[in-house]
Amino acid sequence: MSLHFRTLKYNFYLCQRLTSWRNSQFKTVRKFSLSNSQGRYGDWIYSPEVSEALNAKKPVVALESTIICHGMPYPQNFETALTVENIVRENGSIPATIAILDGKINVGLTSSGLEKLAKMGQQAVKVSRRDLALTISQGLTGATTVAGTMAIAHRAGIKIFVTGGIGGVHRDGENTMDVSADLTELGRTPVTVVCAGVKSILDIEKTLEYLETQGVTVATFGDSADFPAFFTPKSGFKSPSNLPTIRECAALINANTNLELNSGILIAVPIPENEAAEAKEVHNAIESSLKGIANKGIRGKDITPYLLKRVNDITRGRSLKSNIALIKNNAMVGSQIAKCLAELGYSSKNMKEELIEKADSSSLLIIGGSSMDITSTLNPIESKNHSFYHTSSPGFVKQSAGGVGRNIAETAHKLSANPLLISAVGNDLAGCWLIENMKKIGMDTKGIEVVENQKTAIYNAINDPYGQLVCAVADMNIFDSISSENVTKFIESNKPKLVCFDGNISVECMKTILDICDKNKISTFFEPTSVPKSFKILKDQLLFSKLLTTHALTYITPNIYELKAMYYEAEKYGYFNFDNHLWFQKLDELNIGQKFRTDVERIITKHPKLLFLQNDGILVQVVNFLPYLPNIIVKLGENGILMAQALDELKSNFETKQDNKIEFVIPKRQKKGGTRFRYFEPILLDPQKHINSSGAGDSFVGALISGLMLHSDSNIDKVIDIAQKVAVMTLQSHNSVSEHINSDLLNL
Repeated sequence: MSLHFRTLKYNFYLCQRLTSWRNSQFKTVRKFSLSNSQGRYGDWIYSPEVSEALNAKKPVVALESTIICHGMPYPQNFETALTVENIVRENGSIPATIAILDGKINVGLTSSGLEKLAKMGQQAVKVSRRDLALTISQGLTGATTVAGTMAIAHRAGIKIFVTGGIGGVHRDGENTMDVSADLTELGRTPVTVVCAGVKSILDIEKTLEYLETQGVTVATFGDSADFPAFFTPKSGFKSPSNLPTIRECAALINANTNLELNSGILIAVPIPENEAAEAKEVHNAIESSLKGIANKGIRGKDITPYLLKRVNDITRGRSLKSNIALIKNNAMVGSQIAKCLAELGYSSKNMKEELIEKADSSSLLIIGGSSMDITSTLNPIESKNHSFYHTSSPGFVKQSAGGVGRNIAETAHKLSANPLLISAVGNDLAGCWLIENMKKIGMDTKGIEVVENQKTAIYNAINDPYGQLVCAVADMNIFDSISSENVTKFIESNKPKLVCFDGNISVECMKTILDICDKNKISTFFEPTSVPKSFKILKDQLLFSKLLTTHALTYITPNIYELKAMYYEAEKYGYFNFDNHLWFQKLDELNIGQKFRTDVERIITKHPKLLFLQNDGILVQVVNFLPYLPNIIVKLGENGILMAQALDELKSNFETKQDNKIEFVIPKRQKKGGTRFRYFEPILLDPQKHINSSGAGDSFVGALISGLMLHSDSNIDKVIDIAQKVAVMTLQSHNSVSEHINSDLLNL
């Protein structure tokens, strides 16, 4: 808990900067909505391409960076790196060049990142396993060796690693004890290394003996078991076996994984004969270079780059040409193996598929965020001159299970709607605590994925002394890990009646949900979550425009700030332009003309408290969205609820005379059905009993979708009444969802 107290001063500063959010200045908030396109997870940075591939279980090939900085000069190193990455892509896999940039582990580099390393050359630290912690702690830039790359690739979930050649036992190693860390890494890390064997400057015979001692499976790819010598296809030594086909290589890796041997595999790929350097020329160059090592005092990790450069100089570039050729060949073979392995599956049963097969069928799926909530509530100000800013202040700090999707799911669970939550947490203390917390109250956790090398989401809120939110910091990057493929499997497996999703998930995931639910006639429900996240549903213009005809998005529950922000964003995309003929046609069918305006004026005259609906533009914003979204339920905070529906059929049994509801209905023009607006007054609450705003809106949504599941949509008015009561219960609780919510509340 002390960690969160230490961030308090910084949060007060953010409060001062974000006060405008509280005053409805949504344009200012939009400045804070920039997404992290690189996929930052703590000290790890995944490129968008690699992140998407790992989430979708596409084949990924790791590439080392030492070969860029210490293997060849600029610009050949940069050009080769780009070419190798393209070869990997062309053969059906995604390249993930691994390096450390400014103390951050990068899994996948942009073109600019590759060029930065290429130009640094030997100024970049050469990073093996032993150097990882030091390089990161000092914020240095480093190029990873075979051992360093393997260690990172394994933790990133990458099974295949392509390089030029591995290190080994140096000549006279029995006396110097100079043995590359690559060999011990292969003995303890279950990553397959595809390479052109061992560099010919080393003692190949002793290297193969050492690999046997480490329990490493060694095989030559092709028709022969001849073990290659980097620049040449034959070293004079044999591998224990040879694998003639790509599929046999993938099958070997699959078997190694299923046996849980936890050791690596070395697949040696001989350089093509037409690209090989003359063996005698290379041998003579190596012998000549070795004589200079002792005289120059070169030792340790500096020996290999020195020898490679010296051999290249002696052979007048022919060895470098062969070096580049063999790397390209290895990339082609390694990528094909990775693709085949993905088709076989990393193991006989993918863990996610097992979870889905075991999951009980649920009619209600909730897809979204689960987080640890840290809520800080300030004590009342004792002096008018006292300021909370730039100092520590007394208050109450509460840690609770949170996250919009999780809060909605907990509410639905307590109301006996049998929800299944699909979400993601990190493999850390917060993630373990969240899962245990959900299990403790009986929630189904089969849909919660534990993601390696990512941290659990944190929502850190500051409340004023009266429980009103002043500002909050939300670290939610992990939810990009909720993949479209995983969501599709859960929907197809459960065949739910309703799928609810929040704004934390990716645009691609939202698109998948709407597409599959539209095809299967499944109702959908979108909770926008926050102003910045509410924009996501609008970003795919083809998707949103299709809603005019499909109405694939059945329900949406924005608050007034989210609605306003979405409205102006939609205007920017041209969704409300009059030359958008289909939208204008649908709007015209709603028959919202002069009579509507007259009815509004009449109702406001009778109920002056509703003037804000007109003055704040809320009615106009809702009307413009109705052709796209048939059921818009606006959370007005302390002012109640506004519901707008574009109905195919107008029922005669609407409850129009209840005191806490104000309603007007407009028949469609020349068609069945019509538009229905209904206002629900707020439930009054003593301000002293208002403890916490976080989670109240989520509780409302959880109760609403539960009511829609357990009762027909014709009872939506009564369900909204209950949902308001449930939200008020959470307002009076220190938890994100009130502990007093129970299934008896949904008895109509």
